[in-house]
Amino acid sequence: MPCFHALGFLMSAPDHFHPVWPGFGLVVGAHCLGAMNLLAVLACSPLIAGELGLSAVEIGLIASAYSAALGALSIPAGRLADSLGVRASLFLAAMIIAAGALIIATGVGFGAVLWGIVLCGTGYSLVNPAAGRAVLQWYPPELRGTLMGIKQTGVPVGGAIGTLSAVLAPGLGWQAVIGGLGAVTALLGLMFVLLPRDRTSAPVARKTLREEFDAIGQLFRNPVLGRNNLASGLTNGGQFILWSYLTEFLRLGAGFGLPLANAFLSVLHISSIGGRVLWGWLSDRVMRGDSRVTLLVLAAIAIAGFVGMAVVTPQNALLIVPVLAIALGVTICSATGVQLALTLQSSCREQAGSAIGYNMLATNIGGVIAPPAFGLVLELSGSFALAWLLAAGSVGLAFGLLWIDHRRKR
Repeated sequence: MPCFHALGFLMSAPDHFHPVWPGFGLVVGAHCLGAMNLLAVLACSPLIAGELGLSAVEIGLIASAYSAALGALSIPAGRLADSLGVRASLFLAAMIIAAGALIIATGVGFGAVLWGIVLCGTGYSLVNPAAGRAVLQWYPPELRGTLMGIKQTGVPVGGAIGTLSAVLAPGLGWQAVIGGLGAVTALLGLMFVLLPRDRTSAPVARKTLREEFDAIGQLFRNPVLGRNNLASGLTNGGQFILWSYLTEFLRLGAGFGLPLANAFLSVLHISSIGGRVLWGWLSDRVMRGDSRVTLLVLAAIAIAGFVGMAVVTPQNALLIVPVLAIALGVTICSATGVQLALTLQSSCREQAGSAIGYNMLATNIGGVIAPPAFGLVLELSGSFALAWLLAAGSVGLAFGLLWIDHRRKR
Protein backbone atom coordinates (compact mmCIF):
# COMPACT_ATOMS: atom_id res chain seq x y z
CA MET A 1 0.00 0.00 0.00
CA PRO A 2 1.43 3.42 -0.97
CA CYS A 3 0.61 5.22 2.26
CA PHE A 4 2.02 2.43 4.45
CA HIS A 5 5.26 2.43 2.45
CA ALA A 6 5.59 6.18 2.93
CA LEU A 7 4.65 6.06 6.61
CA GLY A 8 7.14 3.27 7.15
CA PHE A 9 9.87 5.56 5.87
CA LEU A 10 8.65 8.38 8.09
CA MET A 11 8.89 6.19 11.16
CA SER A 12 12.46 5.12 10.43
CA ALA A 13 14.11 7.93 8.52
CA PRO A 14 17.90 7.67 8.13
CA ASP A 15 20.13 10.15 9.91
CA HIS A 16 20.70 12.40 6.92
CA PHE A 17 16.97 13.20 6.85
CA HIS A 18 14.93 14.80 9.58
CA PRO A 19 13.03 12.19 11.71
CA VAL A 20 9.94 13.48 10.02
CA TRP A 21 6.79 11.74 11.19
CA PRO A 22 5.81 14.47 13.70
CA GLY A 23 6.98 17.14 11.26
CA PHE A 24 5.04 15.67 8.36
CA GLY A 25 1.93 15.42 10.52
CA LEU A 26 2.19 19.15 11.16
CA VAL A 27 2.57 19.81 7.42
CA VAL A 28 -0.65 17.86 6.76
CA GLY A 29 -2.27 19.84 9.59
CA ALA A 30 -1.20 23.09 7.94
CA HIS A 31 -3.20 22.11 4.84
CA CYS A 32 -6.29 21.64 7.02
CA LEU A 33 -6.27 25.24 8.20
CA GLY A 34 -7.51 27.18 5.19
CA ALA A 35 -10.27 24.75 4.21
CA MET A 36 -11.30 24.26 7.85
CA ASN A 37 -11.94 27.95 8.48
CA LEU A 38 -13.40 28.74 5.04
CA LEU A 39 -15.83 25.82 5.06
CA ALA A 40 -16.92 26.62 8.62
CA VAL A 41 -17.81 30.15 7.52
CA LEU A 42 -19.65 28.94 4.41
CA ALA A 43 -21.49 26.22 6.33
CA CYS A 44 -22.56 28.82 8.92
CA SER A 45 -23.54 31.33 6.22
CA PRO A 46 -27.33 30.99 6.71
CA LEU A 47 -26.91 31.96 10.36
CA ILE A 48 -24.41 34.70 9.54
CA ALA A 49 -26.70 36.10 6.85
CA GLY A 50 -29.69 36.11 9.16
CA GLU A 51 -27.88 37.85 12.02
CA LEU A 52 -25.86 40.36 10.00
CA GLY A 53 -28.44 40.96 7.27
CA LEU A 54 -26.26 39.74 4.39
CA SER A 55 -27.59 39.16 0.90
CA ALA A 56 -27.01 36.03 -1.19
CA VAL A 57 -24.54 38.00 -3.33
CA GLU A 58 -22.56 39.04 -0.24
CA ILE A 59 -22.41 35.43 0.93
CA GLY A 60 -21.11 34.45 -2.51
CA LEU A 61 -18.43 37.12 -2.28
CA ILE A 62 -17.00 35.44 0.81
CA ALA A 63 -15.64 32.47 -1.16
CA SER A 64 -14.59 34.76 -4.02
CA ALA A 65 -12.63 37.02 -1.68
CA TYR A 66 -10.83 34.01 -0.20
CA SER A 67 -9.85 32.68 -3.64
CA ALA A 68 -8.85 36.13 -4.87
CA ALA A 69 -6.52 36.71 -1.92
CA LEU A 70 -5.03 33.24 -2.26
CA GLY A 71 -4.43 33.58 -5.98
CA ALA A 72 -3.19 37.18 -5.99
CA LEU A 73 -0.64 36.55 -3.24
CA SER A 74 0.59 33.13 -4.38
CA ILE A 75 3.82 34.32 -6.03
CA PRO A 76 4.77 36.88 -3.33
CA ALA A 77 3.97 34.23 -0.72
CA GLY A 78 6.20 31.76 -2.54
CA ARG A 79 9.07 34.27 -2.54
CA LEU A 80 8.49 34.92 1.16
CA ALA A 81 8.48 31.18 1.91
CA ASP A 82 11.82 30.84 0.11
CA SER A 83 13.22 33.62 2.30
CA LEU A 84 11.68 32.67 5.67
CA GLY A 85 11.86 28.89 5.40
CA VAL A 86 9.30 26.24 6.33
CA ARG A 87 9.01 26.81 10.07
CA ALA A 88 8.58 30.60 10.06
CA SER A 89 6.28 30.52 7.01
CA LEU A 90 3.86 28.00 8.50
CA PHE A 91 3.87 29.82 11.84
CA LEU A 92 3.07 33.11 10.11
CA ALA A 93 0.40 31.45 7.94
CA ALA A 94 -1.41 29.98 10.94
CA MET A 95 -1.36 33.25 12.87
CA ILE A 96 -2.76 35.24 9.93
CA ILE A 97 -5.52 32.66 9.38
CA ALA A 98 -6.31 32.65 13.12
CA ALA A 99 -6.51 36.45 13.11
CA GLY A 100 -8.91 36.32 10.16
CA ALA A 101 -11.16 33.77 11.90
CA LEU A 102 -11.27 35.85 15.08
CA ILE A 103 -12.13 39.01 13.13
CA ILE A 104 -15.04 37.16 11.54
CA ALA A 105 -16.19 35.77 14.90
CA THR A 106 -16.21 39.21 16.52
CA GLY A 107 -17.41 41.17 13.50
CA VAL A 108 -20.70 43.04 13.37
CA GLY A 109 -21.09 43.50 9.62
CA PHE A 110 -20.20 42.32 6.13
CA GLY A 111 -17.00 44.38 6.05
CA ALA A 112 -15.56 42.49 9.02
CA VAL A 113 -16.49 39.12 7.53
CA LEU A 114 -14.94 40.05 4.18
CA TRP A 115 -11.77 41.41 5.78
CA GLY A 116 -11.45 38.30 7.94
CA ILE A 117 -11.84 35.89 5.04
CA VAL A 118 -9.30 37.85 2.99
CA LEU A 119 -6.84 37.36 5.87
CA CYS A 120 -7.62 33.62 5.87
CA GLY A 121 -6.82 33.44 2.14
CA THR A 122 -3.71 35.54 2.68
CA GLY A 123 -2.42 33.22 5.38
CA TYR A 124 -3.16 30.10 3.39
CA SER A 125 -1.22 31.44 0.42
CA LEU A 126 1.94 30.66 2.42
CA VAL A 127 1.02 27.05 3.18
CA ASN A 128 1.51 25.35 -0.20
CA PRO A 129 4.94 26.86 -0.97
CA ALA A 130 6.18 26.24 2.58
CA ALA A 131 4.85 22.67 2.64
CA GLY A 132 6.36 22.02 -0.79
CA ARG A 133 9.73 23.19 0.49
CA ALA A 134 9.37 20.81 3.45
CA VAL A 135 8.84 17.82 1.17
CA LEU A 136 11.72 18.91 -1.05
CA GLN A 137 14.17 19.28 1.86
CA TRP A 138 13.15 16.50 4.21
CA TYR A 139 12.51 13.55 1.91
CA PRO A 140 14.37 11.63 -0.81
CA PRO A 141 13.18 12.00 -4.43
CA GLU A 142 11.65 8.52 -4.58
CA LEU A 143 9.04 9.45 -1.95
CA ARG A 144 8.22 13.04 -2.85
CA GLY A 145 5.32 12.34 -5.18
CA THR A 146 3.64 10.08 -2.63
CA LEU A 147 4.12 12.55 0.20
CA MET A 148 2.96 15.51 -1.90
CA GLY A 149 -0.27 13.56 -2.40
CA ILE A 150 -0.59 12.61 1.26
CA LYS A 151 -0.06 16.17 2.49
CA GLN A 152 -2.80 17.41 0.14
CA THR A 153 -5.33 15.17 1.92
CA GLY A 154 -5.30 17.86 4.60
CA VAL A 155 -7.52 19.97 2.31
CA PRO A 156 -10.58 17.64 2.23
CA VAL A 157 -9.97 16.66 5.87
CA GLY A 158 -9.95 20.32 6.88
CA GLY A 159 -13.09 20.92 4.84
CA ALA A 160 -14.82 18.06 6.64
CA ILE A 161 -13.77 19.42 10.05
CA GLY A 162 -15.08 22.89 9.21
CA THR A 163 -18.37 21.57 7.85
CA LEU A 164 -18.96 19.25 10.81
CA SER A 165 -18.08 22.00 13.28
CA ALA A 166 -20.91 24.09 11.84
CA VAL A 167 -23.37 21.51 13.18
CA LEU A 168 -22.72 23.03 16.61
CA ALA A 169 -23.54 26.56 15.46
CA PRO A 170 -27.30 26.54 16.14
CA GLY A 171 -26.62 25.66 19.78
CA LEU A 172 -23.35 27.44 20.52
CA GLY A 173 -23.67 30.28 18.03
CA TRP A 174 -21.70 30.72 14.82
CA GLN A 175 -19.32 33.15 16.53
CA ALA A 176 -18.27 30.50 19.04
CA VAL A 177 -17.70 27.89 16.33
CA ILE A 178 -15.59 30.13 14.09
CA GLY A 179 -13.76 31.68 17.04
CA GLY A 180 -13.02 28.21 18.40
CA LEU A 181 -11.55 27.10 15.10
CA GLY A 182 -9.46 30.27 15.06
CA ALA A 183 -8.09 29.36 18.49
CA VAL A 184 -7.29 25.83 17.29
CA THR A 185 -5.50 27.35 14.28
CA ALA A 186 -3.38 29.57 16.55
CA LEU A 187 -2.52 26.58 18.76
CA LEU A 188 -1.36 24.59 15.76
CA GLY A 189 0.66 27.63 14.70
CA LEU A 190 2.56 27.51 17.97
CA MET A 191 3.37 23.86 17.30
CA PHE A 192 5.02 24.82 14.00
CA VAL A 193 7.93 26.31 15.94
CA LEU A 194 8.92 22.70 16.71
CA LEU A 195 9.75 22.10 13.05
CA PRO A 196 13.44 22.10 12.02
CA ARG A 197 15.14 25.07 10.43
CA ASP A 198 15.66 25.01 6.68
CA ARG A 199 18.90 23.41 5.52
CA THR A 200 20.81 25.84 3.35
CA SER A 201 24.35 25.51 2.12
CA ALA A 202 25.04 29.23 2.51
CA PRO A 203 23.33 32.29 3.96
CA VAL A 204 20.73 33.76 1.62
CA ALA A 205 21.74 37.26 0.54
CA ARG A 206 19.14 39.99 0.77
CA LYS A 207 17.72 40.96 -2.61
CA THR A 208 16.71 44.39 -3.83
CA LEU A 209 13.17 44.93 -5.10
CA ARG A 210 14.46 44.84 -8.68
CA GLU A 211 16.22 41.53 -8.04
CA GLU A 212 12.99 40.14 -6.58
CA PHE A 213 11.07 41.12 -9.73
CA ASP A 214 13.85 39.63 -11.88
CA ALA A 215 13.57 36.34 -9.98
CA ILE A 216 9.80 36.28 -10.51
CA GLY A 217 10.34 37.16 -14.17
CA GLN A 218 12.56 34.09 -14.57
CA LEU A 219 9.62 31.94 -13.56
CA PHE A 220 7.31 33.50 -16.14
CA ARG A 221 9.97 33.11 -18.83
CA ASN A 222 10.21 29.37 -18.21
CA PRO A 223 8.02 27.92 -21.02
CA VAL A 224 7.85 24.43 -19.52
CA LEU A 225 6.70 25.79 -16.17
CA GLY A 226 4.19 27.99 -17.99
CA ARG A 227 2.64 25.07 -19.87
CA ASN A 228 2.56 22.94 -16.75
CA ASN A 229 0.82 25.69 -14.78
CA LEU A 230 -1.70 26.41 -17.53
CA ALA A 231 -2.56 22.71 -17.51
CA SER A 232 -2.89 22.92 -13.73
CA GLY A 233 -5.35 25.80 -14.04
CA LEU A 234 -7.44 23.89 -16.56
CA THR A 235 -7.64 20.75 -14.45
CA ASN A 236 -8.41 22.72 -11.29
CA GLY A 237 -11.17 24.46 -13.23
CA GLY A 238 -12.70 21.05 -13.84
CA GLN A 239 -12.59 20.32 -10.12
CA PHE A 240 -14.31 23.61 -9.24
CA ILE A 241 -17.01 22.93 -11.84
CA LEU A 242 -17.80 19.66 -10.09
CA TRP A 243 -17.82 21.29 -6.68
CA SER A 244 -20.15 24.02 -7.93
CA TYR A 245 -22.56 22.13 -10.20
CA LEU A 246 -22.60 18.42 -9.43
CA THR A 247 -25.43 18.60 -6.88
CA GLU A 248 -27.63 20.75 -9.10
CA PHE A 249 -26.90 18.57 -12.14
CA LEU A 250 -27.86 15.41 -10.28
CA ARG A 251 -31.11 17.06 -9.17
CA LEU A 252 -32.09 18.45 -12.57
CA GLY A 253 -30.31 16.18 -15.02
CA ALA A 254 -30.46 12.87 -13.19
CA GLY A 255 -33.69 13.29 -11.23
CA PHE A 256 -32.10 12.68 -7.82
CA GLY A 257 -33.43 14.16 -4.61
CA LEU A 258 -31.21 16.61 -2.74
CA PRO A 259 -30.03 14.07 -0.09
CA LEU A 260 -28.94 11.56 -2.75
CA ALA A 261 -27.29 14.29 -4.84
CA ASN A 262 -25.33 15.51 -1.81
CA ALA A 263 -24.38 11.92 -1.01
CA PHE A 264 -22.68 11.61 -4.40
CA LEU A 265 -20.92 14.93 -3.84
CA SER A 266 -19.56 13.37 -0.63
CA VAL A 267 -18.45 10.33 -2.64
CA LEU A 268 -16.54 12.69 -4.92
CA HIS A 269 -14.70 14.26 -1.95
CA ILE A 270 -13.98 10.95 -0.23
CA SER A 271 -12.62 9.49 -3.45
CA SER A 272 -10.27 12.45 -3.78
CA ILE A 273 -8.61 11.61 -0.47
CA GLY A 274 -7.58 8.19 -1.77
CA GLY A 275 -6.79 9.56 -5.22
CA ARG A 276 -4.31 12.13 -3.88
CA VAL A 277 -2.30 9.34 -2.27
CA LEU A 278 -2.70 6.90 -5.16
CA TRP A 279 -1.37 9.20 -7.88
CA GLY A 280 1.60 10.29 -5.81
CA TRP A 281 2.50 6.67 -5.20
CA LEU A 282 2.09 5.80 -8.87
CA SER A 283 4.39 8.69 -9.82
CA ASP A 284 7.10 7.45 -7.48
CA ARG A 285 6.81 3.69 -7.89
CA VAL A 286 5.33 3.06 -11.36
CA MET A 287 6.05 6.17 -13.45
CA ARG A 288 9.65 6.38 -12.18
CA GLY A 289 9.18 9.82 -10.72
CA ASP A 290 7.73 11.31 -13.92
CA SER A 291 4.75 13.33 -12.66
CA ARG A 292 3.94 14.50 -16.19
CA VAL A 293 3.15 10.95 -17.33
CA THR A 294 1.00 10.48 -14.25
CA LEU A 295 -0.95 13.65 -15.08
CA LEU A 296 -1.43 12.47 -18.66
CA VAL A 297 -3.03 9.24 -17.43
CA LEU A 298 -5.11 11.14 -14.87
CA ALA A 299 -6.32 13.68 -17.45
CA ALA A 300 -7.25 10.97 -19.96
CA ILE A 301 -9.48 9.24 -17.40
CA ALA A 302 -11.00 12.59 -16.36
CA ILE A 303 -11.85 13.41 -19.99
CA ALA A 304 -13.72 10.13 -20.26
CA GLY A 305 -15.48 10.93 -16.99
CA PHE A 306 -16.71 14.33 -18.19
CA VAL A 307 -17.89 12.79 -21.47
CA GLY A 308 -19.74 10.22 -19.37
CA MET A 309 -21.48 13.05 -17.48
CA ALA A 310 -22.84 14.29 -20.81
CA VAL A 311 -24.77 11.05 -21.37
CA VAL A 312 -26.33 10.80 -17.89
CA THR A 313 -30.13 10.62 -17.97
CA PRO A 314 -32.71 9.83 -15.28
CA GLN A 315 -32.99 6.36 -16.80
CA ASN A 316 -29.30 5.41 -16.49
CA ALA A 317 -28.18 7.68 -13.66
CA LEU A 318 -28.23 5.10 -10.85
CA LEU A 319 -26.00 2.83 -12.92
CA ILE A 320 -23.33 5.25 -14.10
CA VAL A 321 -23.28 8.17 -11.64
CA PRO A 322 -21.59 6.14 -8.86
CA VAL A 323 -18.83 5.14 -11.29
CA LEU A 324 -18.42 8.69 -12.58
CA ALA A 325 -18.35 10.21 -9.09
CA ILE A 326 -15.55 7.88 -8.04
CA ALA A 327 -13.66 8.24 -11.33
CA LEU A 328 -13.76 12.04 -11.30
CA GLY A 329 -13.03 12.20 -7.57
CA VAL A 330 -9.97 10.00 -7.99
CA THR A 331 -8.73 11.96 -11.03
CA ILE A 332 -9.66 15.60 -11.59
CA CYS A 333 -10.27 16.26 -7.88
CA SER A 334 -6.99 14.58 -6.89
CA ALA A 335 -4.52 16.21 -9.25
CA THR A 336 -3.08 18.95 -7.02
CA GLY A 337 -0.34 16.91 -5.36
CA VAL A 338 0.97 15.56 -8.67
CA GLN A 339 0.79 19.03 -10.22
CA LEU A 340 2.90 20.42 -7.37
CA ALA A 341 5.37 17.56 -7.74
CA LEU A 342 5.70 18.40 -11.45
CA THR A 343 6.24 22.06 -10.53
CA LEU A 344 9.15 21.08 -8.29
CA GLN A 345 10.60 18.94 -11.10
CA SER A 346 10.37 21.88 -13.51
CA SER A 347 12.10 24.47 -11.31
CA CYS A 348 15.36 24.86 -9.44
CA ARG A 349 15.60 24.18 -5.70
CA GLU A 350 16.34 27.83 -4.88
CA GLN A 351 13.02 28.92 -6.37
CA ALA A 352 10.88 26.03 -5.14
CA GLY A 353 8.53 28.17 -3.07
CA SER A 354 8.21 30.80 -5.79
CA ALA A 355 7.49 28.15 -8.43
CA ILE A 356 4.74 26.67 -6.25
CA GLY A 357 3.36 30.17 -5.78
CA TYR A 358 3.27 30.59 -9.57
CA ASN A 359 1.45 27.25 -9.83
CA MET A 360 -1.06 28.31 -7.19
CA LEU A 361 -1.71 31.54 -9.09
CA ALA A 362 -2.55 29.66 -12.29
CA THR A 363 -4.51 27.03 -10.37
CA ASN A 364 -6.69 29.58 -8.60
CA ILE A 365 -7.32 31.53 -11.80
CA GLY A 366 -8.71 28.33 -13.28
CA GLY A 367 -10.91 27.84 -10.24
CA VAL A 368 -12.26 31.39 -10.52
CA ILE A 369 -12.97 31.38 -14.28
CA ALA A 370 -14.26 27.85 -14.93
CA PRO A 371 -17.48 27.74 -12.82
CA PRO A 372 -19.03 30.95 -14.20
CA ALA A 373 -17.97 29.93 -17.72
CA PHE A 374 -19.72 26.58 -17.23
CA GLY A 375 -22.79 28.39 -15.90
CA LEU A 376 -22.81 30.77 -18.87
CA VAL A 377 -22.77 27.86 -21.32
CA LEU A 378 -25.55 26.24 -19.34
CA GLU A 379 -27.70 29.39 -19.42
CA LEU A 380 -27.16 30.08 -23.11
CA SER A 381 -27.65 26.52 -24.30
CA GLY A 382 -29.95 25.11 -21.63
CA SER A 383 -27.92 21.91 -21.89
CA PHE A 384 -25.82 20.27 -19.22
CA ALA A 385 -24.54 17.86 -21.87
CA LEU A 386 -22.87 20.62 -23.91
CA ALA A 387 -21.38 22.16 -20.78
CA TRP A 388 -19.90 18.82 -19.68
CA LEU A 389 -18.44 18.25 -23.16
CA LEU A 390 -16.77 21.68 -23.05
CA ALA A 391 -15.36 20.78 -19.61
CA ALA A 392 -13.97 17.61 -21.18
CA GLY A 393 -12.46 19.77 -23.93
CA SER A 394 -10.70 22.03 -21.41
CA VAL A 395 -9.14 19.01 -19.73
CA GLY A 396 -8.22 17.78 -23.20
CA LEU A 397 -6.33 21.05 -23.72
CA ALA A 398 -4.47 20.39 -20.46
CA PHE A 399 -3.60 16.92 -21.77
CA GLY A 400 -2.22 18.49 -24.96
CA LEU A 401 -0.05 20.97 -23.05
CA LEU A 402 1.42 18.17 -20.95
CA TRP A 403 1.92 15.99 -24.04
CA ILE A 404 4.06 18.67 -25.73
CA ASP A 405 6.73 18.50 -23.05
CA HIS A 406 6.39 14.75 -22.67
CA ARG A 407 7.25 14.32 -26.35
CA ARG A 408 10.12 16.81 -26.14
CA LYS A 409 11.57 15.00 -23.16
CA ARG A 410 11.48 11.71 -25.05
